[in-house]
Amino acid sequence: MRRRLLPLVILAILSLAIAAVAADKDPPRTNDGRNVYRTEAVRAYVEGFEGAFPPAGWTQTITNPAYTWVQDTATPYEGAAAAYIPWQAGIPQYEVLSFDYLIDSAANEDHLIFATQGSVYWAVNANFTVEVGGVEVYNFLNEFTAGNWIWDTVDVDLSAYDGQTVTIAFIYAGDDGADHYLDAVSIDEGAPPPPPPPANDLCEGAIDLQAQGLDEFVVDLCLAADDYSAPSGGCTGYSSAGKDLVYKIHLDLGETFSASMQGTHDAALWLVTDCADAANTCVAGADDTVSEGYETITYAAAAAGWYYMIVDGYGDDSCSTTTVNIAALVSNEDASWSDVKSMYR
Repeated sequence: MRRRLLPLVILAILSLAIAAVAADKDPPRTNDGRNVYRTEAVRAYVEGFEGAFPPAGWTQTITNPAYTWVQDTATPYEGAAAAYIPWQAGIPQYEVLSFDYLIDSAANEDHLIFATQGSVYWAVNANFTVEVGGVEVYNFLNEFTAGNWIWDTVDVDLSAYDGQTVTIAFIYAGDDGADHYLDAVSIDEGAPPPPPPPANDLCEGAIDLQAQGLDEFVVDLCLAADDYSAPSGGCTGYSSAGKDLVYKIHLDLGETFSASMQGTHDAALWLVTDCADAANTCVAGADDTVSEGYETITYAAAAAGWYYMIVDGYGDDSCSTTTVNIAALVSNEDASWSDVKSMYR
């Protein structure tokens, strides 16, 4: 069972461990398998650093030849390569990759898109910034959202430069920072909007478990939004601020319903009678494990009616591809065990 209230000595040890991870200057040197969410067809211009380095038409400004931008094939965002710069202590770095581009909004060439990753912890010492026409448009230290050593995509609106040829510069500057990466630089119409959440993102579209007829199914909670949160100390024991999907089932008085879920995130599972007041109508909930653990609920219906199962998670917007298992309904104790009902035939 998770223990969120730990003795101070354990907290101190954990804090040191977390700080050590945050302070890591050299990221894992493996490709995380992430794929870009756009296609070549929508890109007016794209540079993935796959060929000659620096790429044709690009300029590289070097102040520290031993620690400047190079081609990297160990940790690309997409394709086979990325631009990479190692850190150096004691000798300042001001290393720039840049190219010129004529912005044409009529041709949907008014967004700069790129992927980057690094360490926010060390960016205080050596930061990664992007300039357009000499004006800073992105600051890694202040704007990075994904977390240390996780690829993040950035979308910069260039429509204000329509009709102008501008210099777009990617700058790593400072002393005693950490490794940094750049990949998938493109000029195009901008990143497409995210796909709409599944229909059962809200209770109004809850999937009927009996109609679905599956005793095991897999859902991608990362496609959903965070619409419902169990109250802290409520039926799951903790709050549930993760992304969630909703399923429903009609139970007769005394029928027993059981379900479990497992995901790579810190999962939570709860059952409510009124989605409009989910936090106050929870009748069963589970948040007993952390990532990779099973969460299981079992409930004997105190009244006949519809019940809504919320497949959820503990942390803010946490999610993963999650496996859900539904047990066969067990009729009330007045019936014989031979009357066990199976929803799945």
